[in-house]
This record gives sequence, C-alpha cells and structure tokens, in this order.
Amino acid sequence: MIDFTPCEVNKFKAYGGANGNKVHILYQKKGCMLKFPPVPGRSKTMGYTNSCISEYLACHIYEMFGLKVQETLLGAYTDRRGKEKTVVACRDFTDNGKKLIEFAQLKNTCINSEQNGYGTELSSIMTAIGEQELIPAEELRGFFWICS
Repeated sequence: MIDFTPCEVNKFKAYGGANGNKVHILYQKKGCMLKFPPVPGRSKTMGYTNSCISEYLACHIYEMFGLKVQETLLGAYTDRRGKEKTVVACRDFTDNGKKLIEFAQLKNTCINSEQNGYGTELSSIMTAIGEQELIPAEELRGFFWICS
C-alpha cells in the first residue's frame, strides 16, 4: 500500500462533506484529496470503518463498466499519535480552476422554493434540479441518474 504520510499537505485548501476528515496533499506532483475514515459513531465496539476501501473499490468497479469515475489510490497514513489509518486519495480535479459545489449550495440558489438545501428526499432533489439555473436542468438530471 502507498504510504501517504510523507506527502506535503496544503493547509490552505479545505473540503466539505461530513463523511470523515479530508486534507489536500501533493502526490507525485498531483493534487489529491486524502480522505480519512469517519470516527465510529453509535457502536462503541466498532473500532474502524471501511468507507475508504469501499470508495476505492466502487470507483474501480464502475470504471470496469465504462463509467467515468474519479481517480483513486488506496493507501495508509500514520497520524501524529502513531496510529496508521487506511485512507483513499482522490485526484483533485479542482486544481485546474474547476470548482466543486455541494448539492446543498445548488439547492440554496432556488430562491422560490420552500425547501432548504439539506433535504434528501428524491422529490426534493428532482425539484431542485428543475428549479436551479446554474446548469441546464436536463443535463444535470441525466448526470444525476447516471451517477445514482
């Protein structure tokens, strides 16, 4: 497995999302979002989660079916306490000037809607796709169903 511990961390780049901590690293001169496993929640007996492994596997399985996916690398990172964690590095496509916005931000642009940005019901998502004006609705709707 790749050891990402010695990689340079960019402290001036941050990522959103609630599923585990994330930092920006340089790996082989390419920017990557290094994702850490989330801290176990409810079950105090569960010592570790496998979301990083799942993300890596899912991306490579989808890629085998010809779908365009994020570039991922599975590896390890040893924190300051000496604890080694299994992590996934995702190529940061925003390094070339592109911007990733969370769906909640897109939903919040729907000023004529009674819904807030964090609803996850399918009907709420489809309404927001139709109401938002940043991306053509049909294009976004098609992308949504390909990625779901």
